[in-house]
Amino acid sequence: MVGRLDKEVIDKFKEFQEKTGKHTELYIEDVEFENRTLKNLIDIFDSKRIALSAQERYTRKGEYPYYGASGIIDYIDDYIFDGKYLIISEDGENLRARKTPIAFFTKGKFWVNNHAHIVLGKKNILSNTYLKYFIDSNKLYDYISFSSQPKLSQTNLKKILIPIPKDLNKFYNSYQIQEAIVEFLEYSFERIDRIRENIDTKYELFKKLKKALIPSTFIKDYVKVAFGRYAKEYDIGFNIIDVEFEIKRIHSDKKDDPNVICKKLMGFTPKTSSDGNINWFSVKDLGKVEGLYINKPNTNKKTNMELIRQAIDKKNTGKSEKLIPIKKNDILISFKLTVGVVKIYNSDKPAYCNEAIDILSVEDGIDNRYVAYNCILEYPKYGTKTNNGITLNDDDKKKIKIYIPKPLDNYSSLKIQKIIADFIEFHENRIQKEFDAMDKAYEATEKLKKTYLARTFNLIDWEGK
Repeated sequence: MVGRLDKEVIDKFKEFQEKTGKHTELYIEDVEFENRTLKNLIDIFDSKRIALSAQERYTRKGEYPYYGASGIIDYIDDYIFDGKYLIISEDGENLRARKTPIAFFTKGKFWVNNHAHIVLGKKNILSNTYLKYFIDSNKLYDYISFSSQPKLSQTNLKKILIPIPKDLNKFYNSYQIQEAIVEFLEYSFERIDRIRENIDTKYELFKKLKKALIPSTFIKDYVKVAFGRYAKEYDIGFNIIDVEFEIKRIHSDKKDDPNVICKKLMGFTPKTSSDGNINWFSVKDLGKVEGLYINKPNTNKKTNMELIRQAIDKKNTGKSEKLIPIKKNDILISFKLTVGVVKIYNSDKPAYCNEAIDILSVEDGIDNRYVAYNCILEYPKYGTKTNNGITLNDDDKKKIKIYIPKPLDNYSSLKIQKIIADFIEFHENRIQKEFDAMDKAYEATEKLKKTYLARTFNLIDWEGK
């Protein structure tokens, strides 16, 4: 049974020929394909693989990549292979999920464990890149066993059917046609990648703009202009350049320090329960909340009051400050692992958090949103690097600056804080809409890339079907 490329692919290929001037003598519509098994098309080097345990790798640290099913998992002091090879995943959930490619090239000196096949197309018979793109385009479910975990055995790898072009004429044999198809696909991918690069550039620009909205960076010309327009639109009687700021703190060693604008508590870790009725926040829980506000708390792990007392009030005195739950309008800020995840608790349900999170309760005359926006930029500036990332201790937190506006005629400090917080929120919403649009555009380019692969390899018009 023979087949030909899908009409849309043929049209795109001709467009590629016209724009690049390449392969103009290849009449792609005349090329016939036949399904062939990989068994006679590839050389397999699995017998050279050697698996090393984590302990063995620990004692053999070095410069050479050690590959597993989904890529590099370590570096060791020796290598098995030297050159360019195609690695194909043998097992693992990624064979089903495809979160990362299951076929990828390696080059240079490296080691491979027994969770990945290592292959090459036979010289001048099967193009390695053609094979990679075919695997990228195909789920291969007919060849993967799904018992305990997905597995593509060597036996089934050899059985895979791949559409191979037949020799066309003296100018274009099968291998040359494969290479031409690879060039066509990569030309198409380059155009898609340029779109993605433009999206990436725009994304970085908007990330910088978002940071420029924090009060400590209000000297930026962009912010001055943006606030001027905002003030005019909302009938605000001052511009940002009129405002003077004084530095306040969230923490101090001094008792009743007038420069401290909030009360700071830290969380703890009680035992959790599958039938617990009290939310207990981790940094991961904070990260999952979209936007600034926690409106509907629903943490991954929950606890109850009995377990909380067992953790922090075993004598049942009721005196521990940690018994005080997170209250509505409190600010939650991560200071370990991922530093500077900031949320405002906007629920009447009592909740607690772990010891990687600060709880800030602002004083009268201070706007919690305004402080939260300050902390987004301030917290990541400080801290000590550890094996688990950056961590802030209380000495670090004493350095954190909160830029509080001084009052103006007809505007109290609190009123100015609220106006600035409204301004930041207004622009954050606009920027978030841009981010959402860019995410959709990024997804569209990824789908377009998959469409090229799918139409090229999976929509061949087979005669007799």
